[in-house]
Amino acid sequence: MGLGLWAGRREESSEDYFLAGKKTRWWGVAGSIFGSNVSANHIAGMMGVGYMVGFAQSQFEITAIAGLLLLCYGFLPVYRKMNVYTLSEYLGRRYDDRSRLSFAIVMIIIMVVVQMVPGFYFGSRSVNRLLQGDTGSKAVAEATVDAKGAIKEIKIKKGGR
Repeated sequence: MGLGLWAGRREESSEDYFLAGKKTRWWGVAGSIFGSNVSANHIAGMMGVGYMVGFAQSQFEITAIAGLLLLCYGFLPVYRKMNVYTLSEYLGRRYDDRSRLSFAIVMIIIMVVVQMVPGFYFGSRSVNRLLQGDTGSKAVAEATVDAKGAIKEIKIKKGGR
C-alpha cells in the first residue's frame, strides 16, 4: 500500500494516471488488463461457484477472451484516434455530457451494489476472523482506504495533485 501511495504522488495528469505517461511496456499493459479484469471477489466467487456447479463456470472466463479481443482490436484504435482514456470520456465526446453523466451514474450504482457492498462484507468477515473484533468497523476501515484512492483519482482528473 505504501508503494502505491508513493507512486501516486508522481502522477500529474489524467494521462499519467490512466496510461502511466505512455511509458509502460506490453507486459505491463497486459498485467493491467488482467488485474482490471480479475479481482479477489472474482477469484473467490469463481472458485465457489465452480465447486458448486462444476466446469461449466469456466465458460465465463473463456468467453471473456472474445470481449477482451473486441476491446483491443475494435475499441482501442478508436480511443487512441480520439485521444480518450475512458469509456465515459468517449461517450461525452461522441454524444454529449448527458450520456457521459448517465453512464457514470449507472456504473457507480452497479459498482456499489455488485462489487463494493459484498466486497466490504466478505473482506471484513475475513479480517474479523484473523484479528477478532467488530465486522462493521473493519468494513468502515476498508471503505476509508478506498475513499482516499477515489479522492486522489478525482483530484488527478481535475488537474490537481
